[in-house]
Amino acid sequence: MGMSKNEYIDHLIIDEIAEKVANEPIDEDVIYEKEEIPQHVIDEALADDARQRTRDLRQMDMYDDEWMNWSGLR
Repeated sequence: MGMSKNEYIDHLIIDEIAEKVANEPIDEDVIYEKEEIPQHVIDEALADDARQRTRDLRQMDMYDDEWMNWSGLR
């Protein structure tokens, strides 16, 4: 089954627009290089997360302990 006249014209217009876009010069201000995060920053963030988890677990243990939480279990 072939294309109608209108579909054919639409494809020509779309191809023309696509060719214009493909041949446009690239604006160097728009291109951003991927910023690499130093390994020591990643390691420190992981260590901070581990310390926070440890603190949170200690807090939960304190509130769940009958002797540490005098106001009763929650």
